[in-house]
Amino acid sequence: MNASTDEYHQRRLHRDSERGLIFGVCTGVAEGFGWPVWLTRIGALALAWCFPMSTVVAYVVAALVMPQRPLRYCGRGDERSCWQPRHRTEP
Repeated sequence: MNASTDEYHQRRLHRDSERGLIFGVCTGVAEGFGWPVWLTRIGALALAWCFPMSTVVAYVVAALVMPQRPLRYCGRGDERSCWQPRHRTEP
């Protein structure tokens, strides 16, 4: 993958249901645009206060359309070595 393709995958909108409160839409939007999550949630609440039905419909549609966050490996070392079987040596 080249640098532009890698940057595209980082900026792509996705849901993050692990860190999200309801469906993870606000968390995914915040990650996609580089905004703080709390600011995105306050913006969503402000929109829900002014336009309740439209915001709920848009949120549900976004939860259905946006893909789930891709898996990330957060451990030390190479991911491939993490999943390879370890051979025990007998003394």
